[in-house]
Amino acid sequence: MRRASAALILVLALAAGCNLTPAYQRPEVPRPASWPQADASSAVVSDTWWRNFGSPALDALEEAALAANQDLAAGVQRIAQARAVAAGAGASAWPQVDATLTASQTHGKGSTAADGTRRAAQLSVAYELDLFGRVAATRQAAEQRLSASEFDYQALRLVTVADVAQATFSLAATGERRTLAQANLDNARAVLALLEAQFAAGRVSALERDQQRSAVATIEASVAALAQTEAGYRNQLAVLSGAASPEFTAPDLAWGAMILPEVTASVPAALLTRRPDLRRAEAELRAAGADIGIARAALYPGLQVSWDRAWMRNPAATLTTLSGSALAPIFHGGALRSEVMRSQARQAELVAQYRGAVLTAYREVSDALDAQRQSALRGAALERAAAAARDAYANARARFDAGAVDYQILLDVQRSQILAEDAAAGGRLDRFTAAIALYRALGGGGLP
Repeated sequence: MRRASAALILVLALAAGCNLTPAYQRPEVPRPASWPQADASSAVVSDTWWRNFGSPALDALEEAALAANQDLAAGVQRIAQARAVAAGAGASAWPQVDATLTASQTHGKGSTAADGTRRAAQLSVAYELDLFGRVAATRQAAEQRLSASEFDYQALRLVTVADVAQATFSLAATGERRTLAQANLDNARAVLALLEAQFAAGRVSALERDQQRSAVATIEASVAALAQTEAGYRNQLAVLSGAASPEFTAPDLAWGAMILPEVTASVPAALLTRRPDLRRAEAELRAAGADIGIARAALYPGLQVSWDRAWMRNPAATLTTLSGSALAPIFHGGALRSEVMRSQARQAELVAQYRGAVLTAYREVSDALDAQRQSALRGAALERAAAAARDAYANARARFDAGAVDYQILLDVQRSQILAEDAAAGGRLDRFTAAIALYRALGGGGLP
């Protein structure tokens, strides 16, 4: 019997280190060899890509957000939690050591009673042999989930800096639109003053005067709406920067001096190692594979080796014990195999999600490249239209002042100028928005 027990322990010990975790293979996903509008030789996107816009104000806002954004602060703490879980999972690979101290006082009556104090100390060491890789798989799953948490933070960081850039450009563009609207309002008021004088002199009708009054009021409403939109973007920047909205003051954005960088994409395969959302999905896949190993290992016996030494006084004695215990599952109603099937199904689910995320990433880059190209064409056309509208208004105003054209022509030209200038300002914002979208779709760069 003693030999059989020793043989069983020896067999189980030799089984230690067996790994039931499936080997990881990155799922195959169809991908294009290159992007239709991309330069395959382009450089890797910098981690501080927003500096390419050449705006010290944007740089300052981004630095403030990275330092004080509360979503990022929460993300750091999620990483700390995952790191603590990973450290706890790794503790199973080490022996567990415990110490016990006991003392008792005995008082008795009668001739056979013994009075006295008894003291004892015990040191226990227990170690679980990693049969079939359960401990290693547990540690691997925790480490991969730690990596997933870190990539989550990187994805959140990318979203945050992109949101700061978008809010900054939107604020600057809205300020430009409000400035244009205010200039148009000043012109409209000047025309109204002229019409009021002409109406008083009987040279124009009340209809012409009232039409210009309506035009002035419409532009005034537009200026107020743009001011409200500006305040909204300013408050958004305050929240992104971790500041209270009433106390937040946006720096001078110098919209006209901002540089529009030419962003190009590298080959599609680079996305798999650059985009944090894809790297997170892959880390979750690796963790799911480790979960399968844990579930499979639960089907097989476990072995624990223990060493204990006890020291006693009164009477003095020392006792040392070396033992091994094996626990083998016999019948659990199918629960253990069900867990294996569940973990395998979970891995299959994550494979499908990973493939979907990769395809979505390819689509986002393609969309962003197309938006960059089309917004450049549209923006150039809108700038030409705005320049022509300004020239037309200047010509119409001069001819109106000279009495060569009637008010209705001036009103139509005035409306066309307002719409064209506002559209041109929006078109420039669209180009910056497309650049941000492409930086974001490419993963922002800078990941380890």
